[in-house]
Amino acid sequence: MIREGLTFDDVLLVPQHSTIKSRSEVDISATLCGLKFKHPVIPANMKTITGLEMGFEICKSGGLAIIHRFMPIEEQLFIANHLIDTFGDRGVCISLGVKNEDLPAFHKFLEAGVRNFCIDVAHGDSAQCIQTLKNMRALNEQVFIIAGNVATGEGARRLWEAGASAVKVGVGPGSLCTTRIETGNGVPQLTALMDVAQVQKQLMELERTKATTYKRQFPIIADGGIKSAGDLVKALCFADMVMVGNLFAGCVETPGEIMNIDGRSFKHYVGSSTHKTNHVEGVAAIVPAKGKFGDILAKLLEGLRSGCSYQGAHNLVDLRDNPEFIRITNAGLKESHPHDVILK
Repeated sequence: MIREGLTFDDVLLVPQHSTIKSRSEVDISATLCGLKFKHPVIPANMKTITGLEMGFEICKSGGLAIIHRFMPIEEQLFIANHLIDTFGDRGVCISLGVKNEDLPAFHKFLEAGVRNFCIDVAHGDSAQCIQTLKNMRALNEQVFIIAGNVATGEGARRLWEAGASAVKVGVGPGSLCTTRIETGNGVPQLTALMDVAQVQKQLMELERTKATTYKRQFPIIADGGIKSAGDLVKALCFADMVMVGNLFAGCVETPGEIMNIDGRSFKHYVGSSTHKTNHVEGVAAIVPAKGKFGDILAKLLEGLRSGCSYQGAHNLVDLRDNPEFIRITNAGLKESHPHDVILK
């Protein structure tokens, strides 16, 4: 049997009755296991996206800053200390891998006051990732740990059962990612999110039956495939927060110098797997230099609020309450974009 796989472009949300008078009254705050953020957008923990300056702006916006792992530990510690000293530890997260040196690094970050971590690997549904997660949990039960990436509900279940606070979903949907082409593996992002959300629902139902005061949550972070605010709305029908790379690539605060090519300004944008010498599963690219992170984020959040208002959703919890989608054709996708006009 061959299952159908859907991307964000394959569907539209069906508008619902709304009592919302203005999109400004929509609450777009997000909560992950007691950590509350002003918005659900997480700039990707990539080398050319989230460094010190970007981390500062993310924390200032009330979001979650996940510092990338493609730098020396000493540099990560410097960034973490700077951000924690300024904003506290709630919005600062450090990325680690699954190599032998990552567990001693985990110790160092704990000593520095870091309490949020992201185990960041291409294939999170692996014995190596699960063992790393268990090792970290054995050292500290209280810290918040994101683990991923996965593309199936059962993969997410294995990470949650191993101790993940939240799972990151997405194998191959990023604009730089070539995993699906190079390996033949992956799941279209909307279908992956739907699959993981189904398992999340099962686990939460099971949690409600337990006679305990503390009810565990199973948050989902959608990672990749976001090309517009509309995609953000669709992803948040299943996920608690959404990781975005391409839309922030090239903005003022991202790491890297601005290049001038034929009178136009560009910045480098490279995939996480592109740091390997053979460039398997990722490409290196340039993108036009953009404006400030805050301006790009504000436009995205305006679209998110509008999307919620079309759904009659006063907040992101309402948005996840049985959304209705309609499958569209290529003609429907064309109709959804500006067409039959000359754009200025």
